[in-house]
Amino acid sequence: MMHAPSTRAALDEAFATAQPHLKPIIAAVRDQRCGMFFIGQSDDPFRLPHDPRRPAISIIGDDMERAVGPDGFHLPSVRRLIRASAGFAIVSCEPLPHVYEIMATTAALTRCNVLLIETRPEQEIQWLSLIRKLAPDRRVIFATVEGGHA
Repeated sequence: MMHAPSTRAALDEAFATAQPHLKPIIAAVRDQRCGMFFIGQSDDPFRLPHDPRRPAISIIGDDMERAVGPDGFHLPSVRRLIRASAGFAIVSCEPLPHVYEIMATTAALTRCNVLLIETRPEQEIQWLSLIRKLAPDRRVIFATVEGGHA
């Protein structure tokens, strides 16, 4: 998990070298007072930093050599993060810049936390099921490969 304060110069540099799908998120952090919180594959507990003036754009990275799904993470922490988020995207295909832009814009305009889950098709249903169970009234953007499991 990564959470570190950044200077505007560091964010400018990150924006200049970032992959296209990450640019909207970095811009929201730099220009719109949003936070970015990355959770890598680990079963270590984590907690979303609490700052009511700074909505978090959280990214769960479950798309490494293999996807482990929700059970490969610290489930109480994941549940807490889902309950604290107002919008969701599950991406189990190549990164689509417009999905990342929607999530960044949602956090910036609504001032609410959002959660983006990067995974593989074999775990997309597990992630979707967990979100629907814990946040049944919230919308989920779903980006998958042709013939995906959803």
